[in-house]
Amino acid sequence: MDKRTVFFDVDGTLLPPPSTERRFIRWLLDRKVIGAGHLTRSALTLLIDFPWSTAKFKANKAHLRGESVERFQALGAEFVTAVIVPIVRRAAREAIERHRQAGDRLVLLTGTLDLLAEPLARALNMHDMICGRLERADGRFTGRTIPPHPYGEDKAAALWNYAQHTGIDLERADVYGDGWSDLPAFRLVGEATVINPPPGLERLAHQQGWSVAHWSDESE
Repeated sequence: MDKRTVFFDVDGTLLPPPSTERRFIRWLLDRKVIGAGHLTRSALTLLIDFPWSTAKFKANKAHLRGESVERFQALGAEFVTAVIVPIVRRAAREAIERHRQAGDRLVLLTGTLDLLAEPLARALNMHDMICGRLERADGRFTGRTIPPHPYGEDKAAALWNYAQHTGIDLERADVYGDGWSDLPAFRLVGEATVINPPPGLERLAHQQGWSVAHWSDESE
C-alpha cells in the first residue's frame, strides 16, 4: 500500500469543543497562575488592533506576554497530560492507529499553541506538527505568534510551506478537519475527511467527493 501523509486538526476533530486553549486558560485561572489582568491585557490588545478579525483574535496571545517560557512549557505539558489526552475521541484514536498501521506519516495541523501541541503530538506519537508558534525573547513570551498562524487561509499557507520544506506530495496527503476554517486546507490535498460538519459544509463535502465522518465525544 502506498504511504501517505495525514494531517489532523485538533479542536473539534481529535477533541470535542471547547478549544484546547480555552480549556487551558480556564485551568490556569482555576490555579491562579493567571488572573483577570491577563485577560484584560488580551482584550485591550485586540481593541487596539483594528480592524478586527477572527484570525487576529486567534493570534492574540497578549495574556502570555512576559511569562516564562520554561515555566509555561511545564504547565502546558502538565495540562495536556491531565486534561487533554484523556478526552481525545475514541474514533480519532482509531483513525490515527489505522493510518499508523498503514505506515502513513502522521502530522498535527492546528492553530493550537506549540506549548500545548508539542506534548499532545508526543502523547499521540505523531511524526510531526504544524501549530501556532509563540514568539519568544530572552526566555519569555512576547504575546505575539509567529506568522502564519495556522487558521483559515493561513492554515493552508502553513500546510503549503510544510510541503515545500519536506518535499511531500499534497496530492498524496489527507486532512482531517471539522469546520469552515479548514476549507482552504481541504482544497490543497488529495483526500479530505470532514468530522461532524455543519449542514452547509456537509453538503459541500459531498459535492467535492470528500469523506464525512460523525464521531461521538466518547474517549474510551
